[in-house]
Amino acid sequence: MQTPHLHVDGFLPAAEAEALRGDFDRHFAEPDRHTAEQHQIWNYWHVPPIYTYLRTSPQKVIADDRIKHFHARLSAWARETLGMSRVTWPNLSLYIDGCLQGLHNDSVNGRFGYVFSLTRDVRRTTGGETIVLREGDLFRANLSNSAAGVDLYDLIAPRFNRLAIFDDRMPHGVQRVEGSMDPVEGRVVLHGHIAEGGAFAKGALPPAEVVAQLGGPVTRAMEGLGQGYHGPLVLRVSIAADGKVRETRVLVNRMAHAENRPADELVARIMGAVNETVFNLAEGDTEATIPFTFGRKTR
Repeated sequence: MQTPHLHVDGFLPAAEAEALRGDFDRHFAEPDRHTAEQHQIWNYWHVPPIYTYLRTSPQKVIADDRIKHFHARLSAWARETLGMSRVTWPNLSLYIDGCLQGLHNDSVNGRFGYVFSLTRDVRRTTGGETIVLREGDLFRANLSNSAAGVDLYDLIAPRFNRLAIFDDRMPHGVQRVEGSMDPVEGRVVLHGHIAEGGAFAKGALPPAEVVAQLGGPVTRAMEGLGQGYHGPLVLRVSIAADGKVRETRVLVNRMAHAENRPADELVARIMGAVNETVFNLAEGDTEATIPFTFGRKTR
C-alpha cells in the first residue's frame, strides 16, 4: 500500500455480512417495544463543530461471536496484506439525518483507519461518504486553475460489505447524512485503527533472530538519511534455508517527510541492506514480515 486509501468490496462472505446487519436490524425492530436495558446504550457524540453521530460497543447490538469473528478476519487480512498485527476492537457507529464528521486526522491513534460498512446500498438517506483529502500541496497544485469538491478530496461511499482503509494522518471526515431519521436507513459502520505490532515470521527462523541480524546492516545503511521521515515501511522477506534472501517485497510504504523529500533512496538503502544480509542456516525456508517505524510512534 502506497496510496492514501484503498477499499475492498465484498470483504466478508455475503452470509456473514448479512448476519452482522441482521442483528442491527433486529435491534431496531418493533420500536414501540424498545426497553431501557436494550436501547439506552448509545452515546450521542456531539462535539461541535467536528463530530455528531451515535456510537456504542458493537457487542451491545450484534452477537459477540459475530464481532469476534469479524475482528479475527480483519486481523488476519491486516497481517497478510499490510504486515500489521495490531487491530483495535471496533466501535459501532450510526449516522442519521444531520450526523457527520468534520475534517480531522488520527495521527497518534494508528497507522491506518478502517471502516467496514453495514450500510444498505438502497436507503432513504444520502451522504455518509468517507472524505479523504487529496495528498500533496493542494494550494500549489491549483494555483492556475479552479478546483472544488472531488478535485480536492476523494469520497469513499459506504457500500454494504465494503472495507475502507486510509492513512490515519490524512485529513478525513464523513459527509453529512440527510434524509430519514429511521436508524435502519442511516450510515452504519464498524471502525477502528490498524498499526504495526512488531516483526512476525512463518517458517524455520524466529522473527527475533531475523530482526537481530538486520539491526546492524540496516542502521549503517540509513546513516545520514533517516532524519525527518515519518510513517511505516513494511517489508516481506523470503529467506532460503541457506540464509540467502530470495526476494524482498514492499507491503506498505507510507513514509513522508516534513520538507517533502522523497523516500526512494532511503527505501532502496534499507532493501539493499536486507537483500545483502546472509541469515543463519536453518532447517527450511522463512517468510519474515518486518515493519520499520519512522517518526512519532502510535499509542
